[in-house]
Amino acid sequence: MKKILLLLLVAAFAASCTSSKKYLERQQFDYAIQKSSKKLMKNPDKEKQLDVLNRAWKAANQRDMERINYLKTTGQPEIWDEIFQIYNRMKWRQDIVRNLPQPVLSSIGYVYVDYTNETVNAQRNAAEFYYQKAMTLMESGDRFSARQAYDHLLQTKRFFAAYKDVDQQILRAQAMGTANVLFISRNNSGQMLPEGFLDEILKVSMGDIEGRFVRFFNTFDTSRQYHYRTVLNLTKVDVSPESAREFFYEESKEVQDGWTYVLDSNGNVMKDSLGNDIKIPKMIEISCQVHETQLHKQAIVGGYLDIYGADNTLIKSDPITAEVFFDYAFATANGDKSILKEETKRKLSNPPAGFPNTFQMIWDASSIVKNIAKDILVRNSYIFQ
Repeated sequence: MKKILLLLLVAAFAASCTSSKKYLERQQFDYAIQKSSKKLMKNPDKEKQLDVLNRAWKAANQRDMERINYLKTTGQPEIWDEIFQIYNRMKWRQDIVRNLPQPVLSSIGYVYVDYTNETVNAQRNAAEFYYQKAMTLMESGDRFSARQAYDHLLQTKRFFAAYKDVDQQILRAQAMGTANVLFISRNNSGQMLPEGFLDEILKVSMGDIEGRFVRFFNTFDTSRQYHYRTVLNLTKVDVSPESAREFFYEESKEVQDGWTYVLDSNGNVMKDSLGNDIKIPKMIEISCQVHETQLHKQAIVGGYLDIYGADNTLIKSDPITAEVFFDYAFATANGDKSILKEETKRKLSNPPAGFPNTFQMIWDASSIVKNIAKDILVRNSYIFQ
């Protein structure tokens, strides 16, 4: 990054150091005009700058007019965009020098020229060219040609915001160029599903997938042409049996229960060097009986996301597996609970509970199915372009 910034600074410095004469020699006439005009605004008597401005001004205008005349002789309809740009450049160039002192303007033979009519004429012709090009492309009825037409109509609008019915034609081109994708779900698992489940798994946010020319639909409409069909095909819906396992175990811990005096071989309490009785902590083991219940239940919803073309040919098939787990543990204890492990204490705080409803577990899998389907569609979005 530092290297790039350094190169940009060097380039900017080099540009600032380039003289107007150097620009003139390179036939970079507009740069030369800018550079010399800036210097002449401060000091109109600089002969070298007057010479550069005079030569660059005449050469630039001559070159542009020759280019315009040549383009017009070709008779090609696509010339007007370039002609419009040239007239704008000539107007910009004229605005650069028009505020210079009058003696400077006289020395270069400056005469103000109003390019308004020529510019508007080129602007209108360019807009018409892109408009007609778009109309021709849309006549083909081809989706990709319609997308090209859309771009041409945006060009038309760039020249004239309200040219003819350009806004309506833009919408028409977009509609013709859009790939309509039908997104539906099917239950081929042989299992009953919660009511509304098949509709729920279709509620996938398509903002990352839909673009200017891609639209998804969750309901079939006989009046609409579909270019692709994506099917969330559920082939497996399985819920495990409810599993409740009981465990009885004991947790124990050694704790201090007073002191024990150290006796010598004669049964007398031993003394330390200061004459104090020697004693050691008296440890006892305390235990607590635990009764733990562990509940487990699992739901699996699986299948495939299949992408078909307009001719019902399978283009891509990606697997989908969503798993939902219910794992819960609660416990009771008999004894001194303060010695229990923290994990065991947490289980004591859990109230006894039953198993979740089977349909609820399947429903909970819907959000996972949607996320996986979204990832698959994003990954394969190039297919719909």
